[in-house]
Amino acid sequence: MVKVGKTLYDQRSAGVLYSAAAAGMLLLSLIFSLVITAAGLMPDKDAPAPEWYLYCGYLVASLAIGAVLALFFGFVDVRPRTVYRGTKPVYFLLAVLLQFGLFSISWVNGAVLSFLESAFGYVSPSSELPSLEGWNILPVLLVVALLPAVAEESLFRGAMLLPMKKFSLPVAVLLSGALFALYHQTPAQTVYQFCCGCVFALLAVRSGSVFPTMLSHFLNNAVIIVLKACGMEDFSGVGGIVFYVLSSVSLAACLAYLVFIDKNGNEKKSEPVSPFMFCAAAGIVVCALMWVSNFLLGTGVIS
Repeated sequence: MVKVGKTLYDQRSAGVLYSAAAAGMLLLSLIFSLVITAAGLMPDKDAPAPEWYLYCGYLVASLAIGAVLALFFGFVDVRPRTVYRGTKPVYFLLAVLLQFGLFSISWVNGAVLSFLESAFGYVSPSSELPSLEGWNILPVLLVVALLPAVAEESLFRGAMLLPMKKFSLPVAVLLSGALFALYHQTPAQTVYQFCCGCVFALLAVRSGSVFPTMLSHFLNNAVIIVLKACGMEDFSGVGGIVFYVLSSVSLAACLAYLVFIDKNGNEKKSEPVSPFMFCAAAGIVVCALMWVSNFLLGTGVIS
């Protein structure tokens, strides 16, 4: 534990941070809905959502995380440079190769959705993006790709993960991935987001920096947006096979290096997880309830 100012920067404060982020996102979403409803600006469900509404919808989560992190740095009095530290250039190369590799498991979303559809009648709501025509892609990349990457990595692989490194490496990596996936509350993408969260956590531990994972996260979002703008949302044929083979090799090679060769960030002691889980419990419950709610919405049980 590191005492900073009047507050301990430890696993408990990391758990509180997760709970605060979950509550902050829910509160800001509620405030946004109430304001636009009171102003008579709530879009019709049967009509396409206006551009401003789509942008605001994507901004809510990033703004909530930003506000919570600002309060965290104020109350815990931990210096931002403790979270935002530089690292060796090789980890940025690994970040690019890892993200290229993670595209090899992009089929997971489709497989999970097919299972949920056949087993429970779940239909995932489509994620509508603002216009991607012409120069409109630039603000979309900023709001949908860059800001979430900076905000979420600052939270999960930055302020939260540093104290969690006192756990054993497998526990820290798996727990970070699980909380990351649950925070998004998207049933069809939970498994893929868990995989991404674990890989990002491993990279952050080895590099000692949040910047490489920001790059990976941004590339994940940006490539999807660019491909959609180009009408290339799927790879098929021989080219698709080559792509997925190279992607799989890249992922396997990078993970092998980070797990078996690079030993940076290994902690000699393993502290208990229970203090963290106790303080994160409120956030876990909030996110779990929202996950279940979204699942029931997709099955038509509630509307």
